[in-house]
Amino acid sequence: MKNIKNIISFIIMSLVLVSCEDKGLENVDWLKDPNFPNPLTINLSKKEVVLVKDNDDVNAITFTWTQANDRGEGTSLTYFFRMDIQGKNFSEGLPPEEITAVTEEVPAGVFTKSYTVGELNSLLLKKFKRPGGVVTDLEVQIIARVNNSVQFQKPEVSTSSFAVTSFSPGPLPLFMVGDAISGSWDYTTGKSLPEKTERTIYNFIGNFSVGEFKVIRNPGSELPSYDPAPENKIVYNQTEPRTADNVFKVTKAGRHYFYMDIEQKTYALGYFPYDKLALVGKSVDGREWDKDNPKQMTWDRTNVEVFTCKVKLGPGEIKIFVNNPDWNGEFLMPVVAGTPINGSASDDTRVKYVANGHPDDKWLITAEGDYEVTVNTAKMTIVFKKL
Repeated sequence: MKNIKNIISFIIMSLVLVSCEDKGLENVDWLKDPNFPNPLTINLSKKEVVLVKDNDDVNAITFTWTQANDRGEGTSLTYFFRMDIQGKNFSEGLPPEEITAVTEEVPAGVFTKSYTVGELNSLLLKKFKRPGGVVTDLEVQIIARVNNSVQFQKPEVSTSSFAVTSFSPGPLPLFMVGDAISGSWDYTTGKSLPEKTERTIYNFIGNFSVGEFKVIRNPGSELPSYDPAPENKIVYNQTEPRTADNVFKVTKAGRHYFYMDIEQKTYALGYFPYDKLALVGKSVDGREWDKDNPKQMTWDRTNVEVFTCKVKLGPGEIKIFVNNPDWNGEFLMPVVAGTPINGSASDDTRVKYVANGHPDDKWLITAEGDYEVTVNTAKMTIVFKKL
């Protein structure tokens, strides 16, 4: 299978663009859709499919298609199979984050594709984001792209649809165990890891101690477990006992964010003392000292400890609300009152946490301009980068 995004883009271009040498057109009808007595046709083994739990390995549906028509001497054909929710036009023209279409290049000589109950149900729940127990109308398409043609030829395309009823596989409880989270390595006393998306996404925000922990499936048993791997990946471990290399490590006591995606095999773990940060002050983008309209900073779970924002700053004072805008509440402030900021590498990057608004210390913006502001809550640093 090739990169899905590239394949989709290529197919769309093939449907609408000319790609030929400047030798003149040999066929004045070259932009018309192919019209053959025996056109490419996709067939479905069923038009209505009901998926049943515990039948994961049973065939759910099979697609077959006829061989596309020969397009001339020296040409060859490459087939692509597509499937998406009906009415989405196979996600054409959508931004990457909204694309749901499944697109696969079919190996040469293959004219069939099947899905098992488990495969199709997983696709519905995780790719198409459909809940269990509902009927979803899906559309399928086979495309025969023409290769090595002297002039561009539109591909043969055949489309069909079917309805499928998914099922919920039920929750998959996971537990965190270790001296960093449950106080010991007693596998019967694990702390529940909240399940946000069924059997896929888990997320916990809470206090950790300095130490280590594992994620296990069965209380009282070390294995199987989901263990950390390089580059924030996770691996499913059924055989290897605990070592210093297959545990999650916490190096700073306090509130942390822990996120795990079993489907994508990724995780994020980091110090997370604050839910929200927001800039307030005379210098902030014309907002002045309006506590109801501060400049919110953004946060990304791939870099848990860091908040950022891009903002226009003018001359004047600035400080940072923590969590909720309250003049007597929590703030991040400079270590020294009136710390000057001009967007250079010599700026003082130190930050302190103030619980009740006092002392009321502020940064002083001395150089007007567009800035990228970055706060690292673990290191307690702030960088005002002039753009």
